[in-house]
Amino acid sequence: MDIPTPAAGRILDVDLTAGTIATLPTSRYAEGVIGGSGIAIRAMLERIPAGTRPLDPANLMVFSAGLLVGTPAPAACRTHVAAMNALTGGYGAASAAGFFAPELKYAGFDNILVSGRAEHLSYLWIEDGRAEVRDGRFLAGLTTGETEDAIHAAHGDPSIQILSIGPAGEALAAAATIIVSRFRSASRCGLGAVMGSKNLKAIAVRGSGAIRVAQPDSFTRLCGRLAGRLDGSTTVKMLRRFGTPASFLQWNKMGNLPGRNYQDTTLAPGVAERFTPAQLHREALVRSFACFSCPIRCTQATHLTDGKYAGTRGEKLECQAFWDFGAKLGADNVAAVVKSSALCGELGLDMNNASGAIAWAMECWQRGILTEKDTGGLDLSWGNEEAIVTLLHQIARGTGLGALLKDGARAAAARLGRGSEAFVMHVKGQDLAEEFRGLVGWALGIMVSERGGAHTTGAPLAERYSISAERSRELFGVDSAADPMAYEGKAELVVYYQRFHAVLEALGSCFFASNWLGADLLGPEDYLALANLACGADMSREEFLAAGERIHTLQKLFNLRHTAHARADDLPPARMFEVPESSRGYRIGLDRASWERLLDRYYDLHGWDRETTAPSASALSALGLDAYCGPASGHREPAAAPA
Repeated sequence: MDIPTPAAGRILDVDLTAGTIATLPTSRYAEGVIGGSGIAIRAMLERIPAGTRPLDPANLMVFSAGLLVGTPAPAACRTHVAAMNALTGGYGAASAAGFFAPELKYAGFDNILVSGRAEHLSYLWIEDGRAEVRDGRFLAGLTTGETEDAIHAAHGDPSIQILSIGPAGEALAAAATIIVSRFRSASRCGLGAVMGSKNLKAIAVRGSGAIRVAQPDSFTRLCGRLAGRLDGSTTVKMLRRFGTPASFLQWNKMGNLPGRNYQDTTLAPGVAERFTPAQLHREALVRSFACFSCPIRCTQATHLTDGKYAGTRGEKLECQAFWDFGAKLGADNVAAVVKSSALCGELGLDMNNASGAIAWAMECWQRGILTEKDTGGLDLSWGNEEAIVTLLHQIARGTGLGALLKDGARAAAARLGRGSEAFVMHVKGQDLAEEFRGLVGWALGIMVSERGGAHTTGAPLAERYSISAERSRELFGVDSAADPMAYEGKAELVVYYQRFHAVLEALGSCFFASNWLGADLLGPEDYLALANLACGADMSREEFLAAGERIHTLQKLFNLRHTAHARADDLPPARMFEVPESSRGYRIGLDRASWERLLDRYYDLHGWDRETTAPSASALSALGLDAYCGPASGHREPAAAPA
């Protein structure tokens, strides 16, 4: 008898052009990559031909529920979405928590592969091992919330779990995101535009199956112990009460906010205090609750009852909303940030990419490059919240100035010219989301991210939480984790988190339960124990983290095949090497020579060429990836692994 595992064992393979639906065994892509994001990148390397563009029908989208999703493992609830990146042309991925991924597992599938393009707007309906593509024209133009309501009504079942795109995805805006479980955003990489290019408005799933694990009693006991550990954590208690916005004042105190398109690194005296957790509670927060199987309960329900935005409701308000709208664009009150964040969710906009394009436009206005003639009469002065709200609507629908901004600042500057290229803040073509001049490891993790400027693929938060040199050495093997401006040891720290983050994505586990967020939270050994008990396996710590290295390397190979990214693309924008006059009293500022040495060390740790950044033949062989070597080791066109 086979040992049970938490994998459903099947992948749904949907070709929208041909109108066919098939199933594949999960084992086809799972070897050495655990599940979830690992399966996604293996399928993308096999199925996306060289020369494909992000919005072509040949681009493959993969929706994944990781290995532990659907079990009681703490915070194992995330939906991973991957495809060719609409902004960089390379690897693209995002994930969101909620309830969709567990429902997919209960319906009998670990992953969904979607290729082709439907004849007209459609949605994918999945129920207990069966799937069909249904006419979705009745959903055209609806917001994400309206889409969920309409599908629930059509099926007469409010418990159906749904992910969808809003008007932004239908308009093929590269700033479009995918909204999961009503309010959670799978952001970055323009994945909403990719979904829109396939005429796929939504995926709806209902499942009544169950997940089995190899050692249920031991597994359940371990889940309980780990949940109890999380419940007693100071970090978790803070998250439960305030969510991630509680850290906003600390980012400001360290001089690490993206003020006015990164012209400043702090807010003016008195402005940051308008965004205190207490103020947020008074004005907007209603209650906290949890995603599936999560003891942290950091989801914040928001409701504005007074002022011009009265009636605005939302969930999952993150610190990034305050970075984007309060710092990057200059909005100076909680209500404006809550309104802008909620609007992005309804329109299906990635707030990082949308705000990046708006910040570029506002700086162009500041410098006289854009005028009222260009903006249709909009005043783009910093902090003009009416203009921000108007531009979010325009970007989502490709109207007005939004037609210029919808594909990101780099594309907008290329069209506009007039010297505006100097004010684009991007990584590999994707708008930069956060400030990092005062955090060397954070900066490195963001710059070398294969998906283009993302802090959730290796950037270490350890630089801003309190940790001793001894504890740093115990966790990460280096003494310098808590010294934000140290270069020594930061390449090691980033590689540690790249491997750990990749494993967590493969498991479907939320990073907020891990030691990424706090030294007292769960580490690799905890997740390894869960995986071994669930699968009846005996993986070592080295084998476990090697799976993370393997996943990360496959993502690198995807970029080498589909882009011209090289070492120069891992250099921060020029502005990141400057220290604004207003920030002279802060310990910030990157050094070019030190950065180049840091990159050398980073590539060496992976076994990659320092100039081309391509993995060496020996590095690939050590990971069992010999099949991905081209005719010569290190070529930029690695061969696809055999089917």
